[in-house]
Amino acid sequence: MLQKFDVIIVGAGSFGMSTGYQLAKRGVSVLLIDAHDPPHSYGSHHGTTRIVRGAYTMGESYVKLALRSIELWKKLEREAAEVPGTLGHDHATLYDPIGVISIGPRGSRFIRSKTESCIAFGIPYEALNAQQIQERWPGFSVPSHMEGLYEPEGGILYSEQIIASYRALAVHYGAKLLPNTKVLQLVSEAGEPLVVTERGSFTAGSVLVSAGAWSARVLPELHNIIKPYRKPIAWFKAPKERYGRGRLPAFIFNNGGAEEYFGFPALDESGLKIGRHDGGYPALPGQPVPPFGAYEEDEAELRHALNLFLPEAGELLAGQTCLYENAPGEEFIIDELPGRSRVWFAGGGSGHGFKFASGIGEALSVAMLKGKEHYPLDWDAFTLKGVNL
Repeated sequence: MLQKFDVIIVGAGSFGMSTGYQLAKRGVSVLLIDAHDPPHSYGSHHGTTRIVRGAYTMGESYVKLALRSIELWKKLEREAAEVPGTLGHDHATLYDPIGVISIGPRGSRFIRSKTESCIAFGIPYEALNAQQIQERWPGFSVPSHMEGLYEPEGGILYSEQIIASYRALAVHYGAKLLPNTKVLQLVSEAGEPLVVTERGSFTAGSVLVSAGAWSARVLPELHNIIKPYRKPIAWFKAPKERYGRGRLPAFIFNNGGAEEYFGFPALDESGLKIGRHDGGYPALPGQPVPPFGAYEEDEAELRHALNLFLPEAGELLAGQTCLYENAPGEEFIIDELPGRSRVWFAGGGSGHGFKFASGIGEALSVAMLKGKEHYPLDWDAFTLKGVNL
């Protein structure tokens, strides 16, 4: 007889693990399935850190979700501290408000839209010109035609520790986890979703597919919608008196148009971290992702940004690659899949989704059990309606 769960989650990364935790906490029987053993380096959540902030360029639906997510990150940290063995030794915190500075061309949409969202939602911020930025943080080099928006309550999420905490809490509340297990097929059996894996088949009242960049392998109809891209990130040697904790906030640089970089101060001996948000190479399902350094530009494009904005950074210490699950317009997709009864999808994080994972997990846990109308998310902003499947 097939083992049945209330909900099966295919892909236990940021969106999936958050949702699994929320459902298990509500007393729902949950099975989390992942092709690897989360947290791991085969998806989009590794690399230790992610930026969290409230101001956003993509409209009020994202700002509202970001602000709710920040509340939930703080709540998760408190809860993880109360359950023995949940928080690891590396980080006693999951959310670290060291501040975030966004720097871009003066008057650009990049700065203007963030300023508008701060004003509309009462997000604390400071508007700074190039000289003021350099006076406060001498490690920066900022061209005179640029300006900045500083969010003192923004900062860092420790992404891998968060996944580990979600996992521990989900199991604590009764969720089952099936790691290192590939999903072969998702079909319907007697009107219910049936998940076929290499370790057996399982049925559920509903299924959430949150397999990140590889979601289209489970849901082929998403092939032309969710497109995985390989992205290099790296850590560089940096003087702590300029680029260490307390000497530099987390940062986002827009060099005009789509050219955009992000990074973090040297939090420990691993160095200053930087990555590029735009660009990247398509990743091929079933094929190994080329390691950092496979392309000459992996280091060169990051070094270009350092030369422009952080000129005292030194030699390369380490590099990694991660995957973006790009969706049209970098819009998240959180919806029930048309033509697939009781099959939900959460993805299209497009390299900026992790900070929203706590809010998305809460929203999905309510919607999958009770319906979208029972959770105050702007669902129309994240729907598959109008997307050609």
